[in-house]
Amino acid sequence: MREDRAQLATPLVEVTVGILLVLAVSLGFAVVPVETDDAPTLDRTAADALSVLAVEPPVGTGTDRLTAACRSPSAFDTESDALDRRLRAMLPTPLSYRLETPHGAVGQPLPSGLPTGAASLTTDGCTVTLRVWSA
Repeated sequence: MREDRAQLATPLVEVTVGILLVLAVSLGFAVVPVETDDAPTLDRTAADALSVLAVEPPVGTGTDRLTAACRSPSAFDTESDALDRRLRAMLPTPLSYRLETPHGAVGQPLPSGLPTGAASLTTDGCTVTLRVWSA
């Protein structure tokens, strides 16, 4: 019997398998989408901010700042500057916000195409909604 058959060197086979493995892992990371959904974090931030506003004393009369802002358009006007200042101070710098009541809104206009978190709170028959997003 003749042993004239050609054989691949074992190191060459190992290098080829190693390269294919590295390429497969690299393609897996490149092709598989990475979750970058900030909505749960933004929702939590909005809910926390509303909770704080719901226990702060109002500028005008009432039990808390949100209840006072919901009472009437003139009461909202009285509270709007304080709500705006407090939200600017409370929320982290890269976040923008919009607080909406039936009598008006404070903050920036809602963006389109950006992940937005939201939370709502009903107080004395009035629903207040806070939306936050990363600017």
